[in-house]
Amino acid sequence: MKLRDIFKISKGTRVILTITLTVTALAVAFAFFYYRSVNNSEDPRIIKARELLAEYDRISGDTRSLEVFPLLDSAFAIFRALPDYRSSFETGVIYNNKCSGLLMMALYDSTISGHEKNALLDLSLKYCDSSISVYREWIREWEDLSDAEINNRIRNQMLRKDPAFIGYSYEKLVSGRIKNINNAKIEMPRRLSVSLSNKGIIYRHMMKVDSALLCYEQALALWKENRPAKSNMSVLMNGDPIKPGLIESLFPPDKNKK
Repeated sequence: MKLRDIFKISKGTRVILTITLTVTALAVAFAFFYYRSVNNSEDPRIIKARELLAEYDRISGDTRSLEVFPLLDSAFAIFRALPDYRSSFETGVIYNNKCSGLLMMALYDSTISGHEKNALLDLSLKYCDSSISVYREWIREWEDLSDAEINNRIRNQMLRKDPAFIGYSYEKLVSGRIKNINNAKIEMPRRLSVSLSNKGIIYRHMMKVDSALLCYEQALALWKENRPAKSNMSVLMNGDPIKPGLIESLFPPDKNKK
């Protein structure tokens, strides 16, 4: 058998390969133009801040979260430096991330003393209250605005002549910001619910049972699928912790549904 016979491809195989390569090329092209469009509609002033938040989410989640707080601090500085983002919901996300990181240390770091645990709980509560304040203020500011009103407000804040927008389509940036705000409207009840359940957990470990129950009730009123709130409320009522069932583990509830 000759070498060329080993690599001989039948007509049917060639057709399949051609179709496969064509579909792959179209998928790559679609992804390229789609993500380029998404990137072109992202406010260039805060792209770095979003990258920092994504990096924090990727590497946080244990008792060492405090070590990567500088990522949150850097992102916070970017948002706070921009007048139209100074009270954005993203600052509330940063406050809540810090609350969660400190709370995890207080509850699960076996190397700290009782005094250190109480100090961490106190600091976590301060960040939690800050996140709740930011979210509620954001809701008051944006929740009832129509698309036209949001559009007008954004154009008054994001000035077309801003040097940061050179090389970008101003109209795409405005449309992207409107889309982000409308998505945030949907997501905000869940975010506020998470902060309230964190506050309930803090109060629970401070032995403030009534305050904890109130927080859990408020959290569940905003987002009924908040399992930590359900579970902690059950424990406070002398019940068992609520663990996710098989279906919930495989198919988590849609976070965009209230």
